[in-house]
Order: sequence, then C-alpha cells, then structure tokens
Amino acid sequence: MDNALIHGDEFGALADAEHARLRDVATSWTRLRAEDGEVIGTEIADAIVGGLAALVSSARRQGQGVYYWVA
Repeated sequence: MDNALIHGDEFGALADAEHARLRDVATSWTRLRAEDGEVIGTEIADAIVGGLAALVSSARRQGQGVYYWVA
C-alpha cells in the first residue's frame, strides 16, 4: 500500500510552499497516519515536512533531483 502524501512533481510544489502550506501538509499527513493507527506528533510532522522541503530546495539549487522510497 502506498501511503505517500506527496508524489512526483509535487516535491517541487512542496519546496515552493510557504510555511502555512507546509503545516497543512504535515497536519494532513498526521491524520492519514492516524487512520492506520500510527501516531505522529504535530511538531515532529512539521519538522519532517519542513526538512523535506528544505532538502528539495537545496537539491534544486544544485541542479539535482530527489529520489524517495517509502517502506
């Protein structure tokens, strides 16, 4: 099952998103995970989503892409 909230070109949108949008994405992610019984704190989710956005931004500045794998 693929529980990824972000696919393909959406990484670029994440990198371009403002803080409020990143927080919305993190909130949606915590809800999705909660449906499967996994609890992720909102502060942790905010940090992960923010870190992912920063990683994608950094990769773009260097002319690189981002590959991800979800287990």
